[in-house]
Amino acid sequence: YVLTPQARVIELPSGSTPIDFAYHLHSDVGHRCRGAKINGAMLPLNTPLKNGQTVEIITAKGEAAASGAVGPSRDWLSDGYTASSRTRSKIRAWFNAVEQAETLTQGRALLEKTLQREGKTAVNLEDLAHKLGFPKLEELLLAIGNERLSLRLVEQALHAGEPGKLAPAEPDE
Repeated sequence: YVLTPQARVIELPSGSTPIDFAYHLHSDVGHRCRGAKINGAMLPLNTPLKNGQTVEIITAKGEAAASGAVGPSRDWLSDGYTASSRTRSKIRAWFNAVEQAETLTQGRALLEKTLQREGKTAVNLEDLAHKLGFPKLEELLLAIGNERLSLRLVEQALHAGEPGKLAPAEPDE
């Protein structure tokens, strides 16, 4: 049992660290955690907490926190930084969300580049996603960003039904 600076009692698993404490309070506090004061003294984030200690979390503030540029460290997933599987799960979820956002951005950039190259910038992207068998645009962008879908297939879908483009020629009767 440890205390917040407001004397609220927080129950944590044995061996918990300030990182576990921060994530117990709120995921956002955990993601922005940069340091901890234990009984008024700045101590490392991997310091095991003891019963009755007062823990204050130092978080990133300002533009960096608002822009989402601040987050947990991958080091926190290594031994000694967390005692709680719940905390490790939240840290992994944060990294997965960041990687997914990067993949979406990359997929969108590749798709837009293909559309520009093909002169099809006015295409409805939701319709294109459905044409390629994806229920949502986001899934199409992830497939492109993860290189699970060839841009060649996108080009073929863009030209499907156009005379003289990728469609087989009809034999003359």
